[in-house]
Amino acid sequence: MIRTQEVDCNLCGISNSTFLFNAKDRLHGIDGTYTYVKCKECGLVYMNPQVVPEDINKLYPTDYAPHSAVDTSANSKKRLRKRISKTSLVRYIQRKLANVKIVDSLYSQINEQTRVLDVGCGKGAFLNSVKAEKGCQVHGVDISESAVTQAKNSFGLDIFKGDITEFPQPDSFFDIITAWWYLEHIYNPHVSISKISSLLKDNGHCIIGIPNFKSFNAKVFKVKWYHLDCPRHLCIWTPDTIKRLLEQHGLVTTNIIYDKTPWGLLGSLQYLFFGDNINPKHHKRMIKSHFLKILFLPWTILVALLKRADIMVVYAIKTSESDRIK
Repeated sequence: MIRTQEVDCNLCGISNSTFLFNAKDRLHGIDGTYTYVKCKECGLVYMNPQVVPEDINKLYPTDYAPHSAVDTSANSKKRLRKRISKTSLVRYIQRKLANVKIVDSLYSQINEQTRVLDVGCGKGAFLNSVKAEKGCQVHGVDISESAVTQAKNSFGLDIFKGDITEFPQPDSFFDIITAWWYLEHIYNPHVSISKISSLLKDNGHCIIGIPNFKSFNAKVFKVKWYHLDCPRHLCIWTPDTIKRLLEQHGLVTTNIIYDKTPWGLLGSLQYLFFGDNINPKHHKRMIKSHFLKILFLPWTILVALLKRADIMVVYAIKTSESDRIK
């Protein structure tokens, strides 16, 4: 049984909210019904009652993708090459249309002396890719024993197992800190972002990838919105709420890039037509469709240009102490 408790808003601390909907786990089938509300003061959408911290790990089964084993067999590599060839057209179009100027600018500055930390790094695929391409110093943090083991066995990465607040590195140690699909999973975002800010050097970069509750699909699909990912997502952010959180900890948002890919839309359609993604008879039937990816790509590009995409990547810079005093 998953235990829950009543909480105040995870962003502003106020206990005045509006009921949105009750939801269930459509991805892994964790038992229970979970309520989401919207804070009347700051607008944050969050689960309330919320899963108690001691039971958070129960929400992540052994086949949870970011923590599951990496298949490095020859057959797996062959299948991967086949999948890449099928989606090459989609990826080509996405690269041509993506807003990558800020990404390329930051990426070009990374060298052997750059220290990169990935919070909630999973099995380390992102860190391994950056290290292989740029030769920089990479560090990771994850609470999953399975993910930490996979990162070591698959990529030779030494990942710290535990919460970011327990991470032993000194303040002002990192040049870049990333958090991909992490901030929506934690019950105390202020503590985590405060720690991230302290670990960053002045003028260091923070990059956060999170679902966007202001997205078109979130409004249309509601409890069947793929990126709701109930009950693992405790807080669902918008551009305004994430900016507010970061600013309170000395991180100034410089840009937000909105994802143009159709994967979230296909996931939502999977839930709409089949109810979930659990039954083997229809598992990933729509999500894996390359035809649908190409068909819906123009629409998801338009939605991203309107800043209503499912996913947003937030870029922020840590201001210096003197600037914060001013």
